[in-house]
Amino acid sequence: MVLVLAAGSRDPEHVPHPDVFDPDRPENEHLGFGGGMHYCFGAPLARAEAEIALPELVRRLENLRLVSDPPPYRPNPILRGPRHLPVEYESVAPAPAVRGHDRQAAERQLHHA
Repeated sequence: MVLVLAAGSRDPEHVPHPDVFDPDRPENEHLGFGGGMHYCFGAPLARAEAEIALPELVRRLENLRLVSDPPPYRPNPILRGPRHLPVEYESVAPAPAVRGHDRQAAERQLHHA
């Protein structure tokens, strides 16, 4: 018996359009961070980074697109994933301005920490 992680969430009877990247797909069970006593210690940080960084990248990188769709995948029957994910974009939108009182509050919190 072989556990093939690459097959996870790829059953078309369970997941509609399993070959399509859909960030709005309803939450599904996955093995990305392990489980039980082997659950990834860094999973909460990785989830927070994904919830903050990915939307900001999508917001700021204008006309973001994959260089090749689908990207080149690893030739590995056990663990599925792209070798790399090259993207192109037209320009970078400016970061949102921080209002003066918000900046002052953040600085006060840093000094009291």
